[in-house]
Order: sequence, then C-alpha cells, then structure tokens
Amino acid sequence: MKPFTLTAIAASVLATVTYPSVQARETPSNSETVVTAPVVVTATRTEKKLNEAPSSLVVITDGQLEQDNPKTLGDALLDIPNVMMEAPDSPVFTRISIRGSDSDQITYLIDGVRQDNYTMSGNRPAFMFADPEMIKQIEVRRGGGSSLYGNGGIGGTIAVTTKTAADLLKPGRDFGAKLKAGYNNDADEFGQAAWLYGRKGSVDAVIGFSHRDGGKVVSSSNGKRSKTPRDSQYDSFTSKLSFTPSDDSIFSIGYNYDENKLDQGRTDNEAKYRLKQHRLSGSWEYSSGDWVDLVVNMQYMKLDNKFDGTSYNNEAYFKDKFDSYSINTQNTSIFEFGGTHSLTYGFDASLNKQKATDVYGRPDRSRPKSKGYDAGLFIQDEYAINPYLTLTPVLRWSYYNRKPTTDNNDKFGLASRSDSKVTPGITLTLSPSKQLSFYASVQSGYRPPFLDELYTSIEYPEFGMYSVVLPNPDLKPEESINVEIGVNGDYKSLFSDSDRFVFHANVFRDRVKNLINAGATGDMDFTDDGDMILYYSIDNVGKALKTGFEASADYYPGNADFHLSYGYLHAEDKNTGEKIPGLTPMQATLRAGYTYKPWNVNGWYRMRLFKGGKSNLETAWNSGEYKQLGGFATHTLGLTWKPQIKDWADFTMTFSVDNITNKKFRYLNGGYGVGRSYRAWLSATF
Repeated sequence: MKPFTLTAIAASVLATVTYPSVQARETPSNSETVVTAPVVVTATRTEKKLNEAPSSLVVITDGQLEQDNPKTLGDALLDIPNVMMEAPDSPVFTRISIRGSDSDQITYLIDGVRQDNYTMSGNRPAFMFADPEMIKQIEVRRGGGSSLYGNGGIGGTIAVTTKTAADLLKPGRDFGAKLKAGYNNDADEFGQAAWLYGRKGSVDAVIGFSHRDGGKVVSSSNGKRSKTPRDSQYDSFTSKLSFTPSDDSIFSIGYNYDENKLDQGRTDNEAKYRLKQHRLSGSWEYSSGDWVDLVVNMQYMKLDNKFDGTSYNNEAYFKDKFDSYSINTQNTSIFEFGGTHSLTYGFDASLNKQKATDVYGRPDRSRPKSKGYDAGLFIQDEYAINPYLTLTPVLRWSYYNRKPTTDNNDKFGLASRSDSKVTPGITLTLSPSKQLSFYASVQSGYRPPFLDELYTSIEYPEFGMYSVVLPNPDLKPEESINVEIGVNGDYKSLFSDSDRFVFHANVFRDRVKNLINAGATGDMDFTDDGDMILYYSIDNVGKALKTGFEASADYYPGNADFHLSYGYLHAEDKNTGEKIPGLTPMQATLRAGYTYKPWNVNGWYRMRLFKGGKSNLETAWNSGEYKQLGGFATHTLGLTWKPQIKDWADFTMTFSVDNITNKKFRYLNGGYGVGRSYRAWLSATF
C-alpha cells in the first residue's frame, strides 16, 4: 500500500476528528454527465475508494450547493434521511437532529477543527456558523462514536470544508474571479457574493465575501408571509493562504468572519439579535515515506452574541463572549506485519471560556463566567489481513474539565467537574470485489456536559423571574453504543457502456444512557430587586434506544441522473417504553435530472416525503399527551443553464420553484416548513 500523497492530505484536512464521505451526490457537469468514482478519506482515516468506506455518510458537494442555493447550512441538509431540522431558514436558530439526537449531541467540524460554541441556552444561538457560499463540501455521518471524534458526537458528526483557490480556478488559469447574485422568495432575501483567487508559484490565495438581506418567511401554515415583522442580514468573509515549499509539505492559514443580525417583532415588542464570529485557523501537512503522514490543525475562535429586548423591558439585555483555542494532530504510519497495517495516532485539545454582562455592564447571572477543557489521545489500526478482509480497531482516552470562575460560586452552588473515559470501537470490512463491500461496526460514545448545561440560567424579564441551573455533583456524562451493519456498491457499465450505479444501505442500533436534562428542584429565592429565582438541577434522566434503516441509490445513465434515498427511525424511552415524540419515523427523497448538452441545460425535479406521527406539541400545556400530525410531500422543479463565452467567462443561471402545490404542513418537531416559493440566481466565473 502506498503512503498518502499531499493531494489526499489536503482532502483530509479534517484531521484527527474527521470522518469523511461515503455517499457523494454530484451535480452532472456540462462536459461529463457520469460522475467519476471519488477517492475519499474514510472512517479509518486512510485513502479509499467510495465503495470501500465502512460507514453511513452523506456528502453534499459544491455542485449540489450551487444548484440548490441553500440559505443556511441546515437548509442544505433537508434531503438526508434521518436528519431533521428546526428553523432551517435561520442562521441563528437552526437546530439539527441526526437519528433523533439533540443538536448538542452532534460534533461539528470546520476544516478539521471541532466547533464548541454551538450549544447555548435561552436566547442564545444553538448552531455553528458557516455560510453555504463559503463551503466546498458538507459531510454528515449518522451515528455516534467518541472513539473517532472525541468528547461528544454521540448522535453524529457534521464536517464542513471551506473553499480554496484550487476549488475555484478554471483549468489552465492562475488567477480568477467569481460573482454571484440571487433572490430567494421564501425569505424575501437578496444575496450577493464575490471571490478573488489566484496561484503563483508555491503560493495559493483566496478571499470571498457574501451578503444576504432577508425579511419575512413564507410559512407553510397558510402559504403566506408571516405577519410578525422580521428583518435579517447575514455577512460572511473568508480568506485562505496556502504555501507549498516542497512536494511533501503544505502550510496554510485562514481567517473567517460571520455576522448575523435579526430583528423580530413589533417596535414596542421587538427582539434584536446580533452575532459576530471570528475564526483564525492554521494547518501544517507533511508526508515522508511510509512512516510520516502528518496533519496539524489549530484554531482560535471568538464569538460575540447580543440580545436586546429593551423595547418591552429595560433589563431584557445581555452580551455573551465566547473564546475557544483548539489543536489537533494525527500521523499515519504504514508497515507490513502479517498483512498491511495503517496505524493512525494523535491527540486533540481545546480550551473554551465564556462570560456575559447585563444591560448595566455587570456580570450576567444567566451566563456565569466559566471555562472548559477537553483533551484526548487515540490510536487506530487499519489492518488489511488480505485483499478482501480488513479489521479496524480504535481506542481513545478522553478527558474533560469544567470550572466556574465567578465570584459568587457559593451563592448558586456552582462547582467544578472533571472526568475521563476510554472509548473503544471496532469495524470489520469484507470486500469480495472492487465494486462491493460489506461492513459491521461497533462504536462507543461519550458526551460530557457543556459549559452552558452546568453554568447557565434563563431570564424571564416580563415576569420578573430567573431560572438558575445548579450543577449536580453526581452528574454522569452521556454514553452511547452504536452498532451498524451496511453495504456499499459502485458499478460502472451495469446496463450500458456509459452508466454508473452507486448504492448504500445499512441497519443501525444506537443506545444512549445517562441522558442529561434540567429539572426544577422546588427551591426559590429573590434578588435584591424582588425578582424571583427558581432553581433547577441537571440530572441524568434515563436512556433511549434508536433503531432503523437507511438506504440510498444513484444512477447515471448517459445524460440523466437519478437519486433515491430512504430512512426509517424508531426511537423509544427505555424507562417508559414509550415512543419518543417529535421524531419523523420515515423520510424519503427522490431527485431526477436531465442534461441537454448542446444547450448546456439541466432540468431537475425533487420530491421530499415525510411520514406523520406523534409530534412534540402537547394537546394542552403540561398534559403529557401529544398531537398527531399527518404526513406530507413537497415538490420542487428547477432549471439550470450554463452558457460560456470562450476565453472570458462561464455563467450559471438557475431558477426553481419549491413546494409547488403550496402544501400546508408542520414537522413533527414543531417547526413550520415553507410555502410555495421561488429561487433565482446568476453566477459568473472569470
């Protein structure tokens, strides 16, 4: 087996906590309709062909992002079975669920570095921020496993890779530019983006800027725009510089800035949200022979979040500050001993700090000052016993520490917590041919409580109340066991000389115990101003069992392309035996397109199908009984035209109609969908 090339390393900048793609769905280009078989960096962190990667993964490529023009990262994931969203139209409040998980049970990665700022309670954002315009690829792994990703990720992993100049340059060019403008009717949103990029000698550089300005959303509840006044704006800036001093080494540094503004409500009852995020990242990649295949990633992230509700209460205001320092590194060594071993080992560490101030500039009790530390060591051996059978054991040691740093720890009972855990995993892969592989895996998961689960409170200014969460000295981290059996296939020339058929199917059983939740203690207190303080305690409330099936197939016969995916999920509370409400039991997507090459036109159709069931909406407040919501299907038609002006520019023009029948529906998680709406955009690459 040959060692990694730098091309493979660059593709695997997801580093120590990465889990790359196994099911990639491309949009056919004008020059080649049949998609070539991608080479991916797999769950075992080594270079493999698509049909050899042993896991349930879905990849959203830059071609699909360009065609669909999603408003947010969450909006780009709506086609993936057993992946559900709340508020996918909002960069601030998007929440993702994988196989019924909570959003804080997912590991989020950007260019290989874990993002730890996404779980914020109350009026805080609950997601990572990455503008789809800046994204090259999104990888979604369904199913947990801390042995692969470190603390967290017991529900799944979402990994984002941002664009570089190499992703944007036209063949044979050293410099280029890209301009894009569009309109999304569903959010009354206008968007613009601009890129400059180039390559000279060993230096590769890119800068990009994106601006979105939107208003009220077209709700599926009535097919009309919301009556609630709303104004949103999202700006994103990215820059990345890479230096290749030799064929075996790459250095890169990047800076990303995201700013979101959202004003919602009437003038006398308006909530204003402001979020600014800075990310400075760097990486070094070095390869030498069979023994050294090194990747090092570092990141500093600063998040400023502000909520302003002073229009209805002069104390409804806070500012949050969140700082994060992260590093991860891995090396792969290849050697022969009774077969071929690809031994991958490394470590990762992160330090996170948070604090908040109120309208008077004083420390805000809703976000006590605190810090957290996470670290881990791992080793993994991909052991190719023979050309057909591979065994991949992995072992990880994880550690965490949470510490309040306020002056009033005793008043609120805040206390430090720390613990460690060893999480093993193992995967067996059988490949009877180059086109077909089977796999079976068992992975363990470990999720310690986040800072805002231990040290936080929620303010209710209209009622003069505060809810303070007290730590539980006996609190245990959440743990999971994920069992999965699957098959991958990738066949060319199956029914004709130029077709290709790709499929993936798996069954899974995910068990999660020590679920973390906040419950009232029954105690209360009063502030100096007479406001009531209600105390809550973080407790382990039980365990859940999730079983299901996932399958997808892609077929490319000549100029056409077809995609079909299906997911089934059954989740129950093991304490009560009851089905967990709010989770979609079955979900399917059908997509079909055809490219007419003489005109460079691609027409496509998409259907999303959701089965109804028990929602998380109670029939009456605190009744414990939940509403049943019906299933629904939405339909989309789109047309993409790619004209070219030789030696000058390539254009892409797309128009689509979503929810053609204006179907009125509501997701089982309580969120509303979008009524009939239109999207149109134009891009030019020079």
